[in-house]
Amino acid sequence: MSVRFKRLIAFVIDWNITLFPFVFIFSFLTTFLQEESAINPLIALFCFFAVIFAFGAFVLRDVVFKGRSLGKRIFGLYIYNKSSSKQASTKQRFLRNVFFFLYFIDGILLLVTGQTIGDRVAGTVVTSEQGFEAYANGIQDSSPALKHKEVKIIVSVISIIIACLAIFVGLIQIVLNTQKDTEEYKVAYSYFVESDAFKNLNVDESKICFNQYSLHTYTSKDNSSVSQTVKIGFIVKFKFFEVVCHKENDIWQVCNECTLFK
Repeated sequence: MSVRFKRLIAFVIDWNITLFPFVFIFSFLTTFLQEESAINPLIALFCFFAVIFAFGAFVLRDVVFKGRSLGKRIFGLYIYNKSSSKQASTKQRFLRNVFFFLYFIDGILLLVTGQTIGDRVAGTVVTSEQGFEAYANGIQDSSPALKHKEVKIIVSVISIIIACLAIFVGLIQIVLNTQKDTEEYKVAYSYFVESDAFKNLNVDESKICFNQYSLHTYTSKDNSSVSQTVKIGFIVKFKFFEVVCHKENDIWQVCNECTLFK
């Protein structure tokens, strides 16, 4: 396995570890962010602190863990100063990671040239101990070109990810579109477009995005009765609105107590 391939995988590992707490907390909080009046400030506040956390975690990943992030430790990689035979200083380790917001550009540069923007600015090189000895002696490039097999692996993984995302998004759209013909959707939609909350947005109905359909069926303990509740969500101008309907006497009706907007 070439050094460049190891670096690329380590780069992806470090980035995903940084984002994992963000994604986990966001998923956890979504159940508490259903009220339209509260969702915007809460999400804004959360995103602010999440960005600060992600920035700090990614920038300091090669500083706090004795100069080697988890990805680099897995693949036996070190950060060296290009102009000396010593490992990079704390300042260099910090500086090279400041460009984390250029993640996709850095990934492409790393794939093509074997160096990130941070490496060029900080004057560092990431390689194995043996690789740096060869680099220092001018014997070979510390980040040789990817092997044909490694290129095929990367292309295959990227293709699979893109295909899975496309299928996932397509399935969601298909499922949601099938719900538009249901009685409960029509009831919820009519309630939403006639509500003051929607009218105050001053937009036409083409701006409404249908993004949630959640049906729950409840059966009494003695199986004598069955009731249904559906939650239908709409997004307009980055604001989330949820209409809750109950099925009573085989007729769907909006529940004003459960629906948190008028």
